[in-house]
Formats: sequence, C-alpha cells, structure tokens
Amino acid sequence: MTTAGPAGASYQVYMTNWTCPSCSLSNLPSRMSCRRCKKSRPPDGGSSIVDSETVGDLASKGDDAHHWREVLDENSKQMYYYHLKTMETTWDRPEVMGPAPYASGWYGRGEQGSKAGEEYTEKNERWLQRPARKQKDHIEANTTRLEGSENYNIWYGKFTGDNWRNGGGNPNTCGPAENRCVMESDAGQTKADLRGSSSRFFCIQFARGRCARGSDCTWFHRIPTAIDDGMLDEMHDCFGRERHATHLDNMSGAGSFMEPSRTLYVGRIRPDQYNSDDALHAELKAQFGEFGEVEHINVISSKNLAFVRYRFRSACEFGREAMNGQSLGKGEVLNVRWARDDPNPKAQEAIRRADADAAVAALARRGVKVGEGDGGLVKSAEEGTSTGEVEEKWTAPEGAEEELRRKRKRQKVDDPHREEEATLAYPNTDAQYNNVCE
Repeated sequence: MTTAGPAGASYQVYMTNWTCPSCSLSNLPSRMSCRRCKKSRPPDGGSSIVDSETVGDLASKGDDAHHWREVLDENSKQMYYYHLKTMETTWDRPEVMGPAPYASGWYGRGEQGSKAGEEYTEKNERWLQRPARKQKDHIEANTTRLEGSENYNIWYGKFTGDNWRNGGGNPNTCGPAENRCVMESDAGQTKADLRGSSSRFFCIQFARGRCARGSDCTWFHRIPTAIDDGMLDEMHDCFGRERHATHLDNMSGAGSFMEPSRTLYVGRIRPDQYNSDDALHAELKAQFGEFGEVEHINVISSKNLAFVRYRFRSACEFGREAMNGQSLGKGEVLNVRWARDDPNPKAQEAIRRADADAAVAALARRGVKVGEGDGGLVKSAEEGTSTGEVEEKWTAPEGAEEELRRKRKRQKVDDPHREEEATLAYPNTDAQYNNVCE
C-alpha cells in the first residue's frame, strides 16, 4: 500500500502482487526479487495500483477532479473538508476523495463516505432530551480507587483497589465485565449539560457501565464529539485524569501526552468463531463504533488480535474504558490497551505525509504563504523502478515541519510582539552563546 493524491487530498492505494516470469510465483509488491528463484522483478511488469471504484476514477480523471481539500479548524483542532468550487464544508470525508491514508498522523481524517459525524451529533441531541439513566443502584466500593494514590501489585498485575474478582483479566479465571455502557439506553442529560456548568469531562463510571448517579452526575453521559475533543488539553484525558509522559508498562491508564495515540490494541479476539475476516471486521466496527467514529480497523487473525483506530482522541479514550474486559458475544474477554504507531515503513511514510499536510493547513490558516502549487507542498518526482511510472516524493516546504513540531509541544507563549509565532514551544537562545563559542 502507499499514499497518493495532491496536498490536502491524499488517499490510500494498494498494490497487487507481481508474478515472476521465470517460476510463475506470485510475490508481494514490496519484494524486489522473487522469493523462490531470486530473479529480479522485471522493470516492464510487476504490480499495479488497484483499489475501489472511487480510486480508479481518481486515477483516470485526475486526483484533483473532486476539488475537495482538508482544512484545519482552529476551534476544535480537527480536520474538516472544504470544496474549492462550491465552498461547501463537512466534517465527514466525502466519498469521492477515496479512503483515508493507512496512517493519518496527528489528526484523524475519518472514514471514506461515512456520515458518522452527523449521526453522532443527531444521537447526542436526541439523548440530551431525556435525563441520564442510573446504570447501578449504588456505587460498589470494590470497583473504584483513588486516581494518583495507588500501589501496583507486580504479582497480580493490578492496582490496590481494583476489582480483584476480575482475576486480572485472565479469560481462564474470569468472564466478561459485569457491567457495560449501552449508549442507546444509558446516555442522557446530566448536570454537566446545564447552562453555566464548567464541566468539560466525561464520566468514567458511565463508560464502564456502573454510574449510580444518573442525571445527578456532574460529568457528561454521551458520545465525545469533535468540539469536545478540541476543548481538551494535552495533559488530561477525556475523563479528567492526568496523562503521563510515557505509557505504563502494561499500556493501560490515561495514556501519554508525549506519544498521543488514537489506536487501540484489541487482544483475545476469536477469529475462528466468524465465517470470515470481513464478518469480524464488521463486528468490531459495530461494537467499538458505538462510542465514536472508527477510522480504520486492522485484523490479524493469525495472532488473535486487531487494531482499532478512532478519528478523535477523546472517542478512543472513551472506547478503551468502555470495551476493556467486554465480550463480542463469542465467549472472549477483550484485552484493550493503547497501541503505539505502526512501525511499518509504509505506515511511517503515510504519517509523515499526513503530518506535512496538517502543517501546511495550519500555516495557511495563519495567512502564511507556504509556496506555489496545490496546497503549498513541494513535490519532486523520479522514475519508478518497476513500472516506469512517476513515483512522487512529498516534502513539506521550509518552515512547515518546524510549525508541526511546535504544534505537538502544545506549550503556548504569550508575547504580544510575536503574534505570528504565538505557539513557539521554546525560544531560540543560540545567539546568547555566539561570543562564548568564538
């Protein structure tokens, strides 16, 4: 797989296997030689781009035929889509843009042709017309603990105050979680939704399916949206817990502000209980998609695990708490943890491309001219090694990567004399030591 398309409108494409002319063995597109006879891949043959009908139309009509572009919203700090001709805007990724890149970097792009943004907004509006339901009659003492003042038992792999009846999540000694959050019946209005409330966090007990306060709760009982995600700071998760500089050893907890993730590791799934990987994919999307827009799902059946990537960080945090220890209905007990960035070189390339597009969008919103051409990205090309087609290598213009680095720091500097550089993380102090170095 690879990433194609103009700046601000990139999409994912796949490559077909190529057949060795000597031994007729089918080889992966990443291989430069046959894995059986070791003959080199022929320059006039090999793999070709293949994907959905939409991507085929883009290849034939041109990548810019749809005139849609990604734009960074300053309020929510999320990407939305803007039509260059009609000036139409939408949160959802248009069908004609093709699938989002395999890895979308810092900002989520959404699923191709999905109307999830409108659907979740409509659901929240409908649910807020009623009071939130009490999921439990009372709060059980053995299911809660004070955040930040716990001791970790390295023998049992649990924190003091955790639910010890859960058996450490071992599927051989325990069953699925005793409670579950069902949005359709549990979500509703709480005190956090009343006018004048300063609350901006969600109820973690509601996500785990055991909030006993209902409409009297001072935290939100609904689905996190793009606006909610934009209101969060990098030091706290959507439940108000402090995030850490590094992930915990077991990749649980509130996550890391230095390694932000929108992807969940889902272990202990049972692919043998489904007719196909597509059926398991659909089940994961239905279950995890209840708590926010799912952007991409990668199922690895041979290892009984999957990776689920959300569009928004807040939805990912909510989904992790809601689905950890739950079951998909096949007798499994899911082990849901944070996942690191995919080390696959193609995924890393897609992340760099997506972050470069985001940097250009951020500069454009500030009125900074980032260069000529579509979107401002500098594009160089060279002849491909297999098919003779032009392989595009994208690099951000001068200053774009620095702007993205500052964005990741999230440390604001209040200086009225440097308004254009208000997001500088640290001042440049090199000039102070020039005389010393000389």
